[in-house]
Amino acid sequence: MVHERKWECISRLEGGLIASCQASTGEPLCHPGHILAMSLSAVAGGAVALRLEGTDNIKAVRDSMKLPPDFPIVGLIKSTLIAAEDRLKKAYITSTFEEAKSIVEAGADIVALDATGRERPDGSSVAAMIERIHDELKRPVWADVATFSEGIAAAKAGADIVSTTLFGYTEETKSPLEQGPALDLLKNLCDQLEIPVILEGRVWHPYEVTEAFEQGAYAVVVGSAITRPTLIAERFVKAIPLRRPKKTLA
Repeated sequence: MVHERKWECISRLEGGLIASCQASTGEPLCHPGHILAMSLSAVAGGAVALRLEGTDNIKAVRDSMKLPPDFPIVGLIKSTLIAAEDRLKKAYITSTFEEAKSIVEAGADIVALDATGRERPDGSSVAAMIERIHDELKRPVWADVATFSEGIAAAKAGADIVSTTLFGYTEETKSPLEQGPALDLLKNLCDQLEIPVILEGRVWHPYEVTEAFEQGAYAVVVGSAITRPTLIAERFVKAIPLRRPKKTLA
């Protein structure tokens, strides 16, 4: 079967840091030129691959003469047709085959998609999506999941990678950001799956990266802690104590 191939782009991820360089609509950095700058900065810092959202951003990075040749790009699209309040119950990451095709045409080497089994706009199943991407686009599939059972199902459906990306972002797993990355889920999946398992989501501290690899992670994705200045600033602002010594200015 196609998904049993030894994908070279996946082998290049092993033991490395993948930088997720994304910015939400309305944020100052939400522009292909800024995404390119963040991506190149992450590459200079040692990232082995990039996880990018949107065709314009993927194309801007892929076409850059400053990006090393054949540098792996994991591509995805976050559907604008699904309202923010519905994202806990509906698939919104590369939720249709047309979206998968568009990011491959933009230059993505790996297609990331929602593999939680939640409702997709076109009614397709995870297995059907994976099969079409393998057969028609000739690309490996990165399955974003939120639970152990979803990870197992994604692997059985033919996914080439399983990632903990959506832990905390579904109705079943909803939890505060402060809870941190899904290290327990990572370990359970690593113990059961033969395909690469990647930790992604809520990774803020270097020691969490260390722990992830000790538990068997194939690679680790870090996003906001590296590339989201607004969220980084908010974390420091929240650390200011409500009660603190105040000086009286003369």
